[in-house]
Amino acid sequence: MKKLVLLIVVLVGIWLGVNYVRTGQFSFLPTALSGEEQHVRDLEKQIADVNAQMAQAEHSASLTGGDTTHDVSALMEKKTRLEKELEEARKKLH
Repeated sequence: MKKLVLLIVVLVGIWLGVNYVRTGQFSFLPTALSGEEQHVRDLEKQIADVNAQMAQAEHSASLTGGDTTHDVSALMEKKTRLEKELEEARKKLH
């Protein structure tokens, strides 16, 4: 009986993990996303990644005293471009 319960828990965990990798959400029955909705989610993730890279660059600069102006300015340009693209994608979605 314990093995059966353990097996069910493991299978549910695997199912949730697979759905999370596919959709980015923990759910038993994931909703199907349209191409535009997936594009919006991808852009949001890319912006979050750029923000994380900028924070890392700031942290590295504070520790080493190095100049990261060029790196951060390139990331800011990329972030601005992604935000404009995200705004356009959201307009198309709604």
